[in-house]
Formats: sequence, C-alpha cells, structure tokens
Amino acid sequence: MTWTERVGDVATTTALLLVNLGRIVTLFVRVATSALDRFVTNLAERGESGIAKSGTSGPSWVGLPAAVAWGAAAIVPRALSVVTVLARQVAETADDFLRTLTDDGPEPGPAPSPASPLPAAPHGGPEAAPATGYGFAVGAAQPAA
Repeated sequence: MTWTERVGDVATTTALLLVNLGRIVTLFVRVATSALDRFVTNLAERGESGIAKSGTSGPSWVGLPAAVAWGAAAIVPRALSVVTVLARQVAETADDFLRTLTDDGPEPGPAPSPASPLPAAPHGGPEAAPATGYGFAVGAAQPAA
C-alpha cells in the first residue's frame, strides 16, 4: 500500500467520521426539538380555567400591562412551537442529506443495455444520431438563454 492510498484512506475515514458526527448532532437536535415542542404544545393547550380574579379592586392602570402580559404569554408558546417544528424539519433534512453522503451508491454490476438501438442516420453517418447517456443527449445543442 502506497502512501497516497493511505492518505486517501485517512481522508475517507475522516470524512465519514465527520458526516456521522453531523448525523449524531442532528439526532440530538431532533430529540431536543421534539421534547420542547411537546412541552410547548402541552403548555399552549392548557386553559386558563384555574386563573380567576381575586376580587380585589386595584388601580385601573394595572389592567393594561396585565392584558399585554397575558397576550404575550399566549403568543410566545405558539411562536416557539413553530420554531421548534421548523428546527426539527431542518434537522431531519440535514440527516437525510448526510445519510445520502454515506451511501455507497448502486451495487456494481454489468452496464444496462439500451432498450432500443439508436436510430440510424439518413446517410449512414453518426451525425444524425447523437450519443446518449443516462437520459440526456451528449451532443445536443444548448437552448439560448
């Protein structure tokens, strides 16, 4: 084994290690966001039935900040729930991307044979039938932008 092959093996191993470390981080993010989302959703679903006025008549100016505080207390859990769902979806997408990076690809085997032979050129030359490969024409003209 030459030193270039060893360096290549070390680079491949390091890349796989970093990709798997990224997958572990995304797993922790998914677990944390799921737990936080459950907690916030549970808080948001609880009613205010246990909260009642005490019956004391305080100054009227206290009512406005209290109403603002209750409004913020109602909006914050919903906004936090949206953020946790978004973070969980980003983590799942990143995990799927990192999983595809670690896949080896299709199993090696014989090359697929073409379903039908290429159409013959009108004069027997190769100009009329461009070479095709994997679903796109190699010699096709590019459309003007």
